[in-house]
Amino acid sequence: MNTLGTLFRITTFGESHGPALGTVIDGCPAGVPLERELIQAALDRRRPGQSSITTARAEPDQVEILSGVFEGKTLGTPLAAIVRNTNQRSGDYDKLKSEDRPGHADAVWRERFKHRDHRGGGRTSGRETLCRVIGGAVAEAYLAQAFPSIRTVAWVSQVGNLVSAVPEPGLTRAMVDAHPTRCPDPAAREEMSRRILTAKEAGDSLGGSIDVRVEGLPVGLGEPIFGKIKALLAHALGSVGAVTGVVWGPPDLLARIEQPGSVFHSQKDTYGGIQGGLANGEPVALRVFFKPPATLADHAKGGRHDPCIMPRAVPVLEAMVSVVLADLVLQLNARPHSA
Repeated sequence: MNTLGTLFRITTFGESHGPALGTVIDGCPAGVPLERELIQAALDRRRPGQSSITTARAEPDQVEILSGVFEGKTLGTPLAAIVRNTNQRSGDYDKLKSEDRPGHADAVWRERFKHRDHRGGGRTSGRETLCRVIGGAVAEAYLAQAFPSIRTVAWVSQVGNLVSAVPEPGLTRAMVDAHPTRCPDPAAREEMSRRILTAKEAGDSLGGSIDVRVEGLPVGLGEPIFGKIKALLAHALGSVGAVTGVVWGPPDLLARIEQPGSVFHSQKDTYGGIQGGLANGEPVALRVFFKPPATLADHAKGGRHDPCIMPRAVPVLEAMVSVVLADLVLQLNARPHSA
């Protein structure tokens, strides 16, 4: 399955070392303002080679819109966009022809399909996430028109065992992007950067977590049984490679669940913005956990791996959340409301 969504759907395609990767977005209404530069800006936040703490693979990741947009607006027809690969250096991954990376999809992919592209992981590479960012950019363009109050921002909240402070309300993406770690906590981000560089120099990797905050959702968004907003978000976020868990609620939720119900339910932010599977009007709070990347220095030459994936995964998670929200908003608008 390479498609996500019901009414707003994204289908991703391409491999890490193939000619190109891309996305087909179907279901986006006509008339949504959308310029190539909006998608490019989103891709620029995810692209490799941004700083010394990311992979050395140098890709400009320039997007080409092939269909679905005319005169700066969507047509309501399938929107297709691609990014061409230009810096593959496939020979750097020859070792993976016969050696499987622990924790990666190499072994299970071979067992399931009997044939795989070992170059950088092929379809299972983290490079596939650029397709999701394209879909997220289109979803955000639609949301900006349909529900301009919705705002999604994510940040790195943990690297290894180093946990950052929870930022105050009003955090913006520009504030997050101000530091290469994408951690807004001045007291933690420099140490995070140092630890990531140390891991990179040692050919090792680090995991951690990313927090996501969504503000301005309409009350009741979601479906109360199998279409719960928390379930759909978990499905979308869990589909991102290296994600090992998703928690809804405040950062200290795991400590709060030890409290008796009389205390737990007396705290307004306990539910993380979701009750009964529906948005309750408060900010939705998510924490997404990542395992350390499985590709280490002895698997890829020349530092062509991320020692810590979280800084580049921030816009990917924002994109996945936006795709889910765009789909739910379309479903909400398509259903009759009781008087």
